[in-house]
Amino acid sequence: MKFLKLRSVALVAVLLIGLGGCKKEDVGPNSKIVGTWKISSAVFKDSSGSLDFWALYNAFYACTKEITMSFTEDGKYSVSEPANCVDEDGLSLFLFTKTGTFTLTDDISLDIIESDATPYKGKVVFADGKFTWTYDEVFQGEATTLTVTFTKVK
Repeated sequence: MKFLKLRSVALVAVLLIGLGGCKKEDVGPNSKIVGTWKISSAVFKDSSGSLDFWALYNAFYACTKEITMSFTEDGKYSVSEPANCVDEDGLSLFLFTKTGTFTLTDDISLDIIESDATPYKGKVVFADGKFTWTYDEVFQGEATTLTVTFTKVK
């Protein structure tokens, strides 16, 4: 009986030490977005309707399927594009400049600031290894919305 009691106490002690010794991971303010992502859709909407122009890009420029956007804990982003993945004018097919910064606030607001300081303030929703970023703008007096869905690749 004493042996059983001693064994139970020892087992509880080992479990407490084991669980107490686990280091908790630091979760920074950008933890949900940190990593590498690909665009799965980019839908532009105005009074004439909606268009997933990223699907068109993918159909006409297969290289756009390989473009990734990486976000780091320190609030920076970078874009990786295949060589020569440009349009007829030699311009990048991606939505943003190759580098910039971002601010993720309370996991509901994502502001992307391009390297030339152009800000895009949008709303964000995270779910199932994806995030959806929505940017509203009035362009030439008309309300427009850009909704971009990113899928995590690593």
